[in-house]
Amino acid sequence: MALEGMGPILPYYWDKFTQINFQTGDTLGLTYIICILSILTLIVLCFLAILILKARSHAPENRFMAILLFAEGYRVMASWYNTYPFSADMLDVMQYYRVGWYFCSLLCLFMYLSTISFYPTKRLNFMANEKIRNNLWWALPVFTAILIGALISSSGSVVGAFGGNYHIECNAIDEEVILTATPGSPPIEAGCVETEESFPYSWFVPGSSDAGKLLLLAPPLSAIVAAFLMRGAWKRFDEEDGMENQANEARSLFIGFAGKATIKGLLVMSIVYMTARFGDFNLADLASIDGDLLPIYLYCLYGFMFSILLTGMFEGFMFSYAILKNDILGIDDTLRRSMSWGVFVFVGAVAILIVAELLEGRLPYGGVASALVVGVPLTVMRKPIYNTINILVFILMPEAFTKEEQSYLEAYAMVMDDGILTENERKLLTLQAKNLGLDEARVEYLESWYAASLESSGEEE
Repeated sequence: MALEGMGPILPYYWDKFTQINFQTGDTLGLTYIICILSILTLIVLCFLAILILKARSHAPENRFMAILLFAEGYRVMASWYNTYPFSADMLDVMQYYRVGWYFCSLLCLFMYLSTISFYPTKRLNFMANEKIRNNLWWALPVFTAILIGALISSSGSVVGAFGGNYHIECNAIDEEVILTATPGSPPIEAGCVETEESFPYSWFVPGSSDAGKLLLLAPPLSAIVAAFLMRGAWKRFDEEDGMENQANEARSLFIGFAGKATIKGLLVMSIVYMTARFGDFNLADLASIDGDLLPIYLYCLYGFMFSILLTGMFEGFMFSYAILKNDILGIDDTLRRSMSWGVFVFVGAVAILIVAELLEGRLPYGGVASALVVGVPLTVMRKPIYNTINILVFILMPEAFTKEEQSYLEAYAMVMDDGILTENERKLLTLQAKNLGLDEARVEYLESWYAASLESSGEEE
């Protein structure tokens, strides 16, 4: 099922990575990078979803959030079929995968808006009814499946509902492009880049329909609505006594939705603007796009593709933090460190791409040079850069303790009221920690945190 004549896969990938050039439209290597990252993002989101389920498998909010993360994981794999230079035999698989993608897009839209059932505002308090919230995790997928089925049925086919599917194969610069499409796909023009060293190569191009375009725009819009709803819930719980945990959870969801709406919304609007300003571009024929517009369009396109990964991961971490911070020991610290390193790597990768584009044509092996120009300073200054990122992440995900940890902190605060810890008190604390399931490292961290909090309180006074 692989492209003929491409040779060993690793050298093939390397060639494509080193040939990335926005000016000529030779960006297949960047597509491979994004597709590989999408697989890793899927794995992370599925892992977080499983953690949420294991924490409280019978809780409706955990089931709901796990389903949402599974759906988000599927969505970030928007172009997985371009991970490898498959032959046209993969078109049928691609077509039915896209049905699942649109299903998950619509499901996420409904689930974003339905989070209000678990964190209701005063005006929408009826959504907190147990009959509603306890069944959302299965009712929404069923309802979405019915809608998708009805859309396909009314359109007459999958192609009619979501657009055509195309495979473009370019074997040599002096050969005609080979275009293959699923039955019923509207005809399109196809072409190859005019860079000889790029051959052979192939890629898949998804078509689009009116319904498909609507589902592309809908998630960012629904995320905006969900962000406003969570902001209202956060404010409500913050004003009520004994609702601190719910307020923190609503705050985390608000940040997750707001981040998605901002990042992805801006990049979706850039695509909309480019289409409205210059008309629909045909990615199957990059040569048809005006040379001056091609880099701009590719920046918008790949920015949008990166935003799918970035917002999916950001959303996953924030939602997992909201649900798990009081259930799994040390999960907040683990999520913070993982998110900080993820941001660090992402910033480094983007910086390398930008520098590589700036050095393209000015220095030989621009990609290698950019890796050195960016990589060396990042390596030397990784600690201050990481610490800065970690401070920002800490603001997004503040310290949180489980019930067991809170119990230990209360006991520790009692015995430390006089500032002296006797041997008998230490034995009692050790027994308390054992009963609560806290290991020595976690106990040491909690006691250090308590001491630091006392110092900061003293400085403020």
